[in-house]
Amino acid sequence: MYIPLDRLYHFIEKLANEIYDNPVIIYRFWPHGSKKIQDINPLKPSNWAHYQQTPGIWCHDQEPLDTVFDKRDMKNTWNDLLTMLDLVQLRTSLKWYVNIFKKNILLHSEKRSYAIEKCLEDGELIPVYYWSHAVIARDWFRYAKHEAFKKNVTKQFLIYNRAWSGTREYRLKFSDLLVEHGLVDHCRTFCSPIEDDRHYTQHNFHNNVWRPTYQLENYLPPSLADSCASADFDTQDYQSTEIEVVLETLFDDDRLHLTEKSLRPIACRQPFILVATHGSLQYLQDYGFKTFDSIWNETYDTIEDPYQRMQAIISSMLEITTWSDAQRRDSIRRMKQIADHNHKHFFSKDFSDLIMNELRMNMAQAFDQIRQNPGFDKWLGRWRHLLQCPQIQDFLDINQDLNQPTRHQYQQILDFIKRYPKTVADRIKI
Repeated sequence: MYIPLDRLYHFIEKLANEIYDNPVIIYRFWPHGSKKIQDINPLKPSNWAHYQQTPGIWCHDQEPLDTVFDKRDMKNTWNDLLTMLDLVQLRTSLKWYVNIFKKNILLHSEKRSYAIEKCLEDGELIPVYYWSHAVIARDWFRYAKHEAFKKNVTKQFLIYNRAWSGTREYRLKFSDLLVEHGLVDHCRTFCSPIEDDRHYTQHNFHNNVWRPTYQLENYLPPSLADSCASADFDTQDYQSTEIEVVLETLFDDDRLHLTEKSLRPIACRQPFILVATHGSLQYLQDYGFKTFDSIWNETYDTIEDPYQRMQAIISSMLEITTWSDAQRRDSIRRMKQIADHNHKHFFSKDFSDLIMNELRMNMAQAFDQIRQNPGFDKWLGRWRHLLQCPQIQDFLDINQDLNQPTRHQYQQILDFIKRYPKTVADRIKI
């Protein structure tokens, strides 16, 4: 399945151009789905001068910010030369290109984040939050708006469980607890024992508490879903189950980062239990959604310790399996009322406006910072120093076909700066 995420980034580019009233450059992961920091590339190809003169928006908005501060192997002739001459230092953040602006923008999708705190400390990137997965989920699940999802229940719980490496290794222990507490027969679920040609028994766990004690493949069928599965929904799955137990990307973590996985049951009118970081139910409530604390115990959302939170979720599931017929009928009626509200709100203009206005407001504040302190003086000083070096002059003279910086391009940049308010030009002393 091809997921056209570039549509989102073209929209963000258009929005940013309107807010900034000047061009911007969008950098995003390509190919989509990559988590390698070296795969963040420009949305549109351009020349060197454009990259220098234009503020960048680094879109690290699909995955948690685990790779922002990794070093990139820069294998570019120009950068190699500057490094050899000890004229620049390679960065350890996303701001790899020598840029005329003091700061660029990091577009992200997480709250309560140590990575964002690190960005603020380093001072080279301005973090801009928006709930990217809400934007794309409204696109990916748009046909769920027209589905009836007529119930023919065979299992109480629907649990999608595919990948278990990285931040998702907790999912193995969750499956383990389903087996331990006799919940497997109540679930439509899966668990693949092998990922990336490695069995989970050979996995080097970051947190050993998530190592399962049961041989999971003896109790659970393997998942046949691919990496694009969360961008779609299966009508039969939602018709044959009552409650989805959502296994989010982050659980053993402190950050708030909800993906389309949490919004799929909402789009499909399905009640849900959220296996995510603490405070995630409150996160949904802050965006206008209702949860199910009037029907089962949701105090798990307040528990910071991840293993205790998992145990509390299992306890809520066990409680649900003990409902009498009368309790179950009453609970289904009340669950439907909440699920209908969530479905309606998800596809409403109010929700769309809420997430878009949040993006606009946060981006506008970031561009205000760039306007107030563009940092041209530091950039100009660096270039004046570079252009005095004979090695640089020789390099420019013999490599014109590589579209590297020339004196003409440098003059273009000076002209670009002069278009800014006179107070800025005076401060730089052009």
